[in-house]
Amino acid sequence: MSFLGHKKNDGLSAGVHFKHTEKNDRATYHVHSGPNQQAALAFLRSTPIRDEFVYNIVETPEGNFGRDLIYLFREADGTPIEFAERPQNQSPTSSSTRCAWCGFVVVPCRIPLNDEMDGTVQVYRTYDELMGLLKTGGGFCCRSCSLLQCAVCSGLARAEGKAREPVCLACGGKVSVQEEVGPVGRSNLGKLAKPDDKNMLTLPSDPLGDELWGMAPLRVPWSIDVPSFLSRGNLPYLWPDDNEYMGYIGSGERAQGLLRPSWINVFLHHPNPDVVLQCLRSAPPDSMLTLNALADLLASPIAESHVKEEAARAFWRLGDGMAAHTLNVLLSRGMVPSGYDTNSVHQALGHLRTACPPERAGWFEIQLAGPDDD
Repeated sequence: MSFLGHKKNDGLSAGVHFKHTEKNDRATYHVHSGPNQQAALAFLRSTPIRDEFVYNIVETPEGNFGRDLIYLFREADGTPIEFAERPQNQSPTSSSTRCAWCGFVVVPCRIPLNDEMDGTVQVYRTYDELMGLLKTGGGFCCRSCSLLQCAVCSGLARAEGKAREPVCLACGGKVSVQEEVGPVGRSNLGKLAKPDDKNMLTLPSDPLGDELWGMAPLRVPWSIDVPSFLSRGNLPYLWPDDNEYMGYIGSGERAQGLLRPSWINVFLHHPNPDVVLQCLRSAPPDSMLTLNALADLLASPIAESHVKEEAARAFWRLGDGMAAHTLNVLLSRGMVPSGYDTNSVHQALGHLRTACPPERAGWFEIQLAGPDDD
């Protein structure tokens, strides 16, 4: 995937024509037709999308291509092609929600309602962490003049791998990650975590977690042999010093029956893609206790595409009942919303549709059109 690497003269959109606009509760799609991929991408590069949950789609004989707030992508599975360039204003314009330099919405980094960080904001300092803001449409707020600037206009897309902290483009002042307090989808938690000098990391608590996963921060290795770990006769407890947790899990066969799905949930939320892939291949979700974790992975906005593809294959190995449950979680059908953002759900459905066996395609479409119940 390239970072704003296309030529300046490839903005021609010959042969691309508007067809219609589709709207639902989650998004707006402006659908076009085009003669080929080249024309589609040229058109998409020249038509900025400045808001969340709005998409330009171009249908071509070579496949369908789209643009949203962040990417140009392939519609079939949501695979990003490149970061979308953002035209610059001649002078900054103050806004409480939009970048002063391009007018694109700055998506706040959400802080969990039950965050234990005494109200402070997690600061993104390393290059990899800052790059996460590019992938989610995030940005910064100046501590001095209060202007917002998105991650793209802050220069991260052209940083060439150099770790640095952006500064305000208007006054040169220090900036903070733009954030808001509120519910956080489980799929985001811990994804930007990095190992320490002991090859360990701390997964944060999950606002929607329970005794099997996410009720408290958890210290885990960055690298682990998942098949060997899960083959142990006695799996370790997640929080052995927590009396409430230990009372729920119990001991003996009951405990081991709960600890295995507990650790599968941990590995499916792990920020190391190798750990996630090992789990999907050696111990894929196969019970009601691990299906929410599969939905979290499918809906993750920053999980690697090849990991999501493996998760989609794991989904189609499920029976109809468990697959339907996972799909209901993904689509927030039920009493408790899942918290996934619309674009991530859209991309997850694209991966599922691509991996769908022909004999289950009809069943899949019926489920998508079904009522909102669990």
